[in-house]
Amino acid sequence: MRGHTNIVNECSFSNDRRFLATASDDYSVRLWGVESHHCIATLKNHFLSVTSCKFSPDDTLVATASRDSTTTVRLWNVKSHRCIVTLNGHSGIVNSCAFSADGAVLASTSDDKTVRFWDMETFKNVATLQEHALGVTGCDISKGGILASISWDKIIRLWDMNSQQCISELKGHTHWGHKCHFSADGALLASTSGDKTVRLWDMRTRRSIATLTHSKGTTYQCSFSSDGSLIAAACWRENVAQVWDVKSLRCIATLQHDHWVASCSFSSNGMIATAGGDCRVHLWQ
Repeated sequence: MRGHTNIVNECSFSNDRRFLATASDDYSVRLWGVESHHCIATLKNHFLSVTSCKFSPDDTLVATASRDSTTTVRLWNVKSHRCIVTLNGHSGIVNSCAFSADGAVLASTSDDKTVRFWDMETFKNVATLQEHALGVTGCDISKGGILASISWDKIIRLWDMNSQQCISELKGHTHWGHKCHFSADGALLASTSGDKTVRLWDMRTRRSIATLTHSKGTTYQCSFSSDGSLIAAACWRENVAQVWDVKSLRCIATLQHDHWVASCSFSSNGMIATAGGDCRVHLWQ
């Protein structure tokens, strides 16, 4: 699917599988019809690269994060395609965002070393988490109310959403961290890094249980299939996204691009979207 004019940094399916959102260095977010393969809207209000895009659990909103000089997170109405609110507060590039399972809270992470929680009724910043030593590059929230944040400081921190306290540190990556993603049941967390690996973490023991290695370069966006049996991750320098069987840890598919791959995402019915430096969005079944 063609339309973006620069790198696609992240892609995310709506929960009902009807739409795909893609965030790009061309300062825009595009909404695509999954069945039609057509772009149905281009969301333009950011002034610099858009780093992240996520649908709310009820698919009524898309949250976007960016490198704007105004360091913003924006919320868009999926039906009207309009920006309904701008969330200001970070003092550095905003790298990622994630909704809580009930849609009540949006988390955002930034180069300002913080994670911020935003109340989705008042659109106010209700908490700021500040224990990372360097910029926070990614986050995700489990259905059990645990937020994982990953940072340039190589550490993944787990936070209790209610108490807003750090409850664990996951150490193992040997280079800066990039993105993290929970399995749907919250039992596993996957993380990506400049150390060329994807690590799988058991949330019961909070230990690394597997290291999946790329040969050449940084791993970026990662995504579990809805049943948690597969994990996909984009690899920047190898021009591929790879899919592994979580149980056997075998690579079962290599999704080849002509240029490096930055983003990949599973839909709830097993489709995979990938995108990156070729500015095109690829769908795989």
